[in-house]
Amino acid sequence: MKTRKNLLALLISAGFLCVSTPARAAGSERAGYGYLIRSGPLCAVWWAEGAYKVMKDDPVPAAKGGVIKLAAARNEYEPFLLVLRPEARLSDVRVVAGPLTDENGGTIGAANISVCHVGYVNVTTPTDGLGKAGWWPDPLPPYDKPFTAPAGENHPLWITVRVPKDSPAGIYKGEITFATVGWSCRVPVELRVWGFTLPDKSSVRSSFGLPSGDIKAYHNLETREELEQVVDLYYENLREHRVAPTSPFELYPMRVGTSGVFWKGGEFVIDGVHGGRRALKVTDDTVERNVAAEYESTVPIDKHTPLKLSFWARTAEAGQRYTVLCEFTTPEGAWIPAANLVRVFEGITDWKQETVEFFQLPAEASGLRLSLFPAFRDNTGTTKGTAWFDDIVLQAAPKGPEARIDSLLAGGDFEMPVEGMKVSIDFTDFDRGARRYLDEFGFNAYDLPLEGLGTGSFYDHTAGTFAGFRQGTPEYDNLLSQYLRQVEDHLARNGWLGREYIYWFDEPDPKDYPFVREGMLNIRKNAPRLTRFITEHQPGPEIMDVLEIGCTIFNRVDPKAVAELAPKGREFWSYLCTGPKSPWVTLFIDHPAVNMRMWLWMTYKWGLKGILVWRADYWSSPTLFPPGVLQNPWQDPMSYTVGYGVPFGQVNRWGNGDGRFLYPPNRDPGKDKMKYLCGPVNSIRWEIMREGIEDYEYFVLLERAVKDAKGKAKNKAIVVEADKLLDFPATLFTSGTEYTKDPLDLLRYRAKVAEMIEKLTAR
Repeated sequence: MKTRKNLLALLISAGFLCVSTPARAAGSERAGYGYLIRSGPLCAVWWAEGAYKVMKDDPVPAAKGGVIKLAAARNEYEPFLLVLRPEARLSDVRVVAGPLTDENGGTIGAANISVCHVGYVNVTTPTDGLGKAGWWPDPLPPYDKPFTAPAGENHPLWITVRVPKDSPAGIYKGEITFATVGWSCRVPVELRVWGFTLPDKSSVRSSFGLPSGDIKAYHNLETREELEQVVDLYYENLREHRVAPTSPFELYPMRVGTSGVFWKGGEFVIDGVHGGRRALKVTDDTVERNVAAEYESTVPIDKHTPLKLSFWARTAEAGQRYTVLCEFTTPEGAWIPAANLVRVFEGITDWKQETVEFFQLPAEASGLRLSLFPAFRDNTGTTKGTAWFDDIVLQAAPKGPEARIDSLLAGGDFEMPVEGMKVSIDFTDFDRGARRYLDEFGFNAYDLPLEGLGTGSFYDHTAGTFAGFRQGTPEYDNLLSQYLRQVEDHLARNGWLGREYIYWFDEPDPKDYPFVREGMLNIRKNAPRLTRFITEHQPGPEIMDVLEIGCTIFNRVDPKAVAELAPKGREFWSYLCTGPKSPWVTLFIDHPAVNMRMWLWMTYKWGLKGILVWRADYWSSPTLFPPGVLQNPWQDPMSYTVGYGVPFGQVNRWGNGDGRFLYPPNRDPGKDKMKYLCGPVNSIRWEIMREGIEDYEYFVLLERAVKDAKGKAKNKAIVVEADKLLDFPATLFTSGTEYTKDPLDLLRYRAKVAEMIEKLTAR
C-alpha cells in the first residue's frame, strides 16, 4: 500500500520487481478467442465475453457464433464485447441497444444496457517483462454520438446489461443494431437470467482510495458544492461496482474542539521551557503553506485601549526570523482590512523577551486574533523553521484607581490544568455524509477518520498529538480517551459501528511493531468496540494480536496462517499496488485481463474478507510533475512514484495503471479548462474486477445454500456435489502465480455454480 514515501527499496528486497516470460501478441493471453458474427462485406463483426482485452490487431475469430449468449443473476451486471473490423473506414456509425424480452412479455429495458467505446493508451515503457510496448485497451468512454471506425483494425464496444432485481428467471432476447450509410448489421442477444438474486450489499469488503484533490483539479471545479456533487457521482460509480471508497468522510469530517487548552497548532513541550511546566513549540516543515499556532478564540478588547503584548521566545537557529501576527475584528466578528499588526523578530537559541505595543487601535476594533509563526511569513509559505514561545501576556491599560493589570490571554503561560480540558465533537457534517454513504449507499467498510493518532509507514513514523499534547502525556491520554469514547458511542447509536476500520499505520517493519502495538492498545483501552486495521507484509502473530483486520500484500498472503487465525476472530484482506509484478496476479494495464477477476476467486478460496487498492484515481505524481502541471492519464498510462523520499523531478515508475482504475472525463487537462460536473470514465480492469466481486457473491450464495440443504435426505447427493464446487480445482489455480489465463475456464465454472444454486434453492 502506498500513502507516504519511496517504495522502491522495499519492492526490490521483497522480490516484486521480477521479470517473467514474454507477453503473447494479444492482451487476451488466448489466441482465437471470440466468435464471428458476420465476415462482411465492408466490415467483419464479432463478439467475445466481457473478460478480454481486445488489442487493435487481434485476429477476427474463426469460431462462429451468430448470437451473443450471456447469463447473469438478478441484480447483476453482465458485460460483453462487440467488435467491428472494417475493411474500409466507416463514418457516422450509430449503435442502438434494444430491450430484452422473454416469452412471457417480461422486459429488461434499454435503459439497463450501457454502451461504451474501448479506448487505448500507449504503453511506451512496459510494467515488467510480461508487459509489452504498444496500444493497450483500458478506458471505456461512453458512446454518446455516431463514431468513426478506422479500417484494418478492431473497434470494440463494451456493452453491459444490468439485470433488475425483479426480473423473472428465464431467457431474454433482443438485438444490437449498427447502422451507417451503405452498411448495417443487426446482432441478436440472448440472456439467461438465473433464478437467484445478488445482494445489494457486497459480501466482500473493500477500500479504494479516492481523494478529492485530483478530482477537483482534473474536473476544473471551483466551489465546495461542485466538489461534493462530483465526488458523489464518483461514489455512486463505486457503489455500482460493489466497492467502497477508503475515506467517504473526507469532505464530511467531525469537528473536534477542546476547551481549557486555548491554543490551536504547535505542541506543548516540557523540556527547555522558560518558566513553569510547559512551553509551546511551533514547527513549520513544509514549503506549501505557512504553519502557525493560533489563540483559539478572538480576544475581546476595549475600543481605543492601548495594549501591550509581551512574550518569551527562542528559535532553533540563531538569526532565524519568526513572525507575530495580530488581526483585528469588528463587533460582528468580521476581519478589519488593512489593520493587521505584523512584527518580524530575529530569534536566538536562548530565551529572549520581546514586546509589541499597540498605541493606536482601529476605531471599530472589538476583538484581536493572535497567530505565532516560527518562520518569516511570506505569501507562498516557502519558509521553514522551529520556534518556542512561553509566558505570553496581553495587557490593557488599567482603568480606575483600583484596576489591576491582568493578561487578557488565559493560558498564555501554557499552565492549563488537565482536569479543565474537555473535548467536544460536532458530528453535523459527518452525519450528513454517513446518512448518504453508509445508510443510503450501503458501503460496507470505511476508514474512520480520527484525530490524535500517530502516523507512519515502514519509511518513518510520527507519534500522535492531540490538541498539542504528545502521545504518552497525561493530557494526551485524557483528551484522547474523551474523544474516542464519544466517537464510539455516536457510531453505535446510529448503527454505523462495525463497518469502520482505523487505518493509521501503513506497512510496518518489525522495527515499528512496538510503536504500532502501543497505538493499537491505546485505541482498545479507550474504545474497545472500534475496529483496528493494518496493512502488513506477512500475516502472523507478531502484530496480529492487537488488531482485528490484517491486510496483506497479495504475494505474501499465507492461506494456512489465515485459516489458523481467522477462527480466532481475525479478519484478513489483501491488497495490490505497484507490487507484486508478474507472474503474480496483478492490477496493471499491460497484464492479462483475467487478473482482476482471478484476484476475487483467490480471495474467496483463501478465506479473505476484503480487498484494497491504495488509489483508484491516481492520475498524476506531484513528485514528478511541477505545480500547475498535470499528467494526462489518457496519453501516459504510467504511474510514477510519489513521496517516500524520492527527490522532486526524479522519474521512478510504479507500473502502468497502478492506482488508476478510473479516468477523468477531461482528456486534455493541460489545456481544457471546461468545468466537468460529471462522474468518471471506467476502465476494463474496473469492470472485470466487478465481475470477480459478483463471482464472489455466487460462491457465498452457494455456500449458504449448501449449509441450508445439509441434513435434508433428498438433497444429500446434490449437496456433496455442490460442496465440491466450492473447492476450486487445480485447473483454475494452485497459487497466486499458477492460474489459468483463459477467462472461459472461469465462466464455465461459474455457470456450474449458478446451476447448482438454482438446484439447491428451487422451491
